[in-house]
Amino acid sequence: MSATATASAAITVSTISRVTKGATTGHTDGEPAGIQHLPSGDLASERAWYSPDLIPGPAGPAIRPVRADSKVHPLFDGPSVDSPSYRQFLEALGVAVYTTDAGGRITFFNQAAAELWGRSPALGEEWCGSWKLFWPDGRPMRHEECPMAIALDEGRSVRGYEGVAERPDGTRAAFIPYPTVVFDANGTLIGAINVLVDVTERRRAEDALNAAKAVKDEFLGLVSHELRTPVTTIFGNARLLQSAEGLPERHGAMVADIATDAERLLSLVENLLMMTRAASEQQRVDLEPQVLGHAIRRIVDIFRRHHPERAIHLDTETDELIVDADQGYLELLVGNLLGNADKYSPNSEPIEVAVRRAATEARVTVRDRGIGIPDDNVDRLFTAFYRSDAARRLSGGLGIGLSASKHVAALLGGRIWAHAREGGGSEFGFALPLAEDRPD
Repeated sequence: MSATATASAAITVSTISRVTKGATTGHTDGEPAGIQHLPSGDLASERAWYSPDLIPGPAGPAIRPVRADSKVHPLFDGPSVDSPSYRQFLEALGVAVYTTDAGGRITFFNQAAAELWGRSPALGEEWCGSWKLFWPDGRPMRHEECPMAIALDEGRSVRGYEGVAERPDGTRAAFIPYPTVVFDANGTLIGAINVLVDVTERRRAEDALNAAKAVKDEFLGLVSHELRTPVTTIFGNARLLQSAEGLPERHGAMVADIATDAERLLSLVENLLMMTRAASEQQRVDLEPQVLGHAIRRIVDIFRRHHPERAIHLDTETDELIVDADQGYLELLVGNLLGNADKYSPNSEPIEVAVRRAATEARVTVRDRGIGIPDDNVDRLFTAFYRSDAARRLSGGLGIGLSASKHVAALLGGRIWAHAREGGGSEFGFALPLAEDRPD
């Protein structure tokens, strides 16, 4: 045995001994059954699960006795789940545990199980000690279809279930069962042991969190809807005033400031609406064929009119790329990427937009020579409310534009990415599947 394995085995035996000893009664020597304390260094004789090369992890799909010549020795004093030392060990656990025979009749349960059930069932009751059982969705669960019954009926361990136990007083407890079948030395199924993990408080916390999120989403949605109309009006009228003739220079600068801030607020409102729809799963997508090159050119032209000081180079390889997309969502997606490039790059540096075909996808890239993307920030850029240190120093914002853009891309059946650009700056892009060929 290696030094590491020896130390691990010694710690395992010592730990189990201390835990079991604290809950053991009825032994004149005060030592727990199943552990034999031998002279130091004689680990090969200790009755504990260990191996010269590997300390076992959690129980596998079934509990089986080891061979007489095995290098792994049982912790308990017999192969049966009904052995006295095994019962004492289970009683010492702080989690609900019970055992049955091969016919599903209860042979043992610890105090934690009785507290979970709200009752102490008579030995011999079948499958489970719960007063009543329910599935997580509220449907009644018959005792003969519970996970323990399935495990014994099919001779295998069962995982991935969850249930709700109703106690005689009407209170309920949510739990996750871990029934594991037990075999004797001849391979005959002799019973099962079931561990019930109480997840009631976890479920209550999750329900409270979901309720709070619903209230938050409703509030954000209401505020966004109420802001959308007046902000749109302010933005539109500010643009009209900018184009008016004879406006004094001082007034023109003021109107430009109003238009710039109104545009930023309008973008924030649109992204908030997208985020709240995403959280409530209430998005309506009106997909229709879009000639992607034309759509991108129109969006870029609008952006140019609103940002005349910014040079934008548009390169469309072809105008024959057709995708199924929602026009409003496409405008939001491209507008966010253009706004991001404009916000974080010098006015003297042009923004480059390209539309390309790649196999069965149409790809749109937006490149700038701005602050760039640190390698350790790429995966977090599309997380809601995340902003890098450089972005916070340069400009204000909530950090929801890229998160909303990621959701839009997924909603349209596509994907989005970002990476640092060689020579400085960033590249953001998205890809949408090309529309299938349609008959003329």
